Amino acid sequence: MKTTSMGIIPEPTPKQKEYIDNLMDRYCAAVRWAFKRLLDGWKVQDIRITVQGKFRLNSRQANDAVYDAQTTIKSQYELVQMHYENAKAKVEFTEKRIAKAKSPAKIAKLQKRLEKEQRKLAFWQKHLDNNTFPPVVFGGKKLFQERCKGNITIEEWQEVRSNRYLSRGDKTKGGNLNTRIYKGQDQIYLDIAADPVQKGKSVRYNRITVPIYLAQKPSKKTGKINGINYRQMVLDYLKTGSAYQVEILRRDGKYYVHVSIEEEVPMPYNHKGAFGVDTNPDGLGVTQVDYLGQYRGSEWLGQGEWAYARTNRRNNQTCEMAKKVILQAKEKGYALAVEDLKFKNDKSVTAKFNRMSHSFVRSKFLKAVDRSAAREGVPILKVKPAFTSVIGILKYQHMYGIAVHEAAGYVIARRGLGFDHEKIPKILLDKLVKKKPEFKQMANWKQWSAVKKSVLAKIKKITKRKKVNSLVSWQIHRKNVLGIG
Repeated sequence: MKTTSMGIIPEPTPKQKEYIDNLMDRYCAAVRWAFKRLLDGWKVQDIRITVQGKFRLNSRQANDAVYDAQTTIKSQYELVQMHYENAKAKVEFTEKRIAKAKSPAKIAKLQKRLEKEQRKLAFWQKHLDNNTFPPVVFGGKKLFQERCKGNITIEEWQEVRSNRYLSRGDKTKGGNLNTRIYKGQDQIYLDIAADPVQKGKSVRYNRITVPIYLAQKPSKKTGKINGINYRQMVLDYLKTGSAYQVEILRRDGKYYVHVSIEEEVPMPYNHKGAFGVDTNPDGLGVTQVDYLGQYRGSEWLGQGEWAYARTNRRNNQTCEMAKKVILQAKEKGYALAVEDLKFKNDKSVTAKFNRMSHSFVRSKFLKAVDRSAAREGVPILKVKPAFTSVIGILKYQHMYGIAVHEAAGYVIARRGLGFDHEKIPKILLDKLVKKKPEFKQMANWKQWSAVKKSVLAKIKKITKRKKVNSLVSWQIHRKNVLGIG
């Protein structure tokens, strides 16, 4: 598992600043030049040799620059494919909405949206057919437009275009030949390869050595490190001689150092049950299930700040919550069952929904869970999210007297343990299903979809509302819907 520790060069001297800035200028220029030559069809080896002489880089630096350009091109092709699939799905989704719409005004509005989405689809289709991608602006399209308008100076534009240096590692050379990290008596140093010097038949390089600070969070009260001690993790990793990557970034006149290492993780243990987690914008519904699929307890872990907290605080709270759930599962010897969600921008949604979903923590939480579970050796069970809330509300919420999200967590845990087929309760079958032979021929999820529609229709009739799309009021109207009141 790749882990990155962040640090900073606290007080570089003017000479060190000058050299690092010059190295960044040459490296970023080499990446841009290699990017263009790759698109022109040059051979990779020819580009590497030319970059080395043209930008005064050593062979490893030249290789890193060409590799950087190659990964940029690869990512652009992947983005074209992703944007095309999302645009195609949006067109199909809007077409379905038009087919269902009855109001002429709504149809006209959706038709206008469809035309816009079809233009986008044609744009990405053209790139896909021609095996091309839109122009790449090193430094950012937004700032480029600001430069064209004269709102920023040429110096500011060049600053953002030449603000990084990347050095990949090599295990055969002791970790990283061009940018070595080592610890002195009380200080960590970064040793950067500088100008070449001819010594007889061989070439050696002068070195620029700068002290760096790798971040850690010592407690003010106890002096112990809060969370994971990334600094010590990096120092222990250096002793192994394995390869590590160093990236230097310049932002607002400061020089930040990112050190990427391969973190060893334990093998997952054999689980005795599962914790099912239903993720929501304001907290988690967590349910414990034993290996037989039986309910063993649940709780709601509320986190109201997720909806409005600043990014850094929300990220911190999300990671803390993920760690808390993981440690609970580890203590019981259980696995963690979560929904296998695909975060795609493939639906035509409103601005209101976009604002809500922008701060939604599901993606962040699932990423944090993956890393924390790997470190603790907790097995992760990813399940399909379809109908987890519907089944939880209609089948288990009343049975165990638990909240909606805890009931959904129960279904997720059972599904993770292999209990995929959830039978329709007899009372729902008798009261809501009329054509039982045809109903029994349906797939399980279609059965639950049909039951949900029947329940919503009954609630609509009872409440005399024009439209009912949610099962939130199921517990209120349950007895009336089933005729047992």
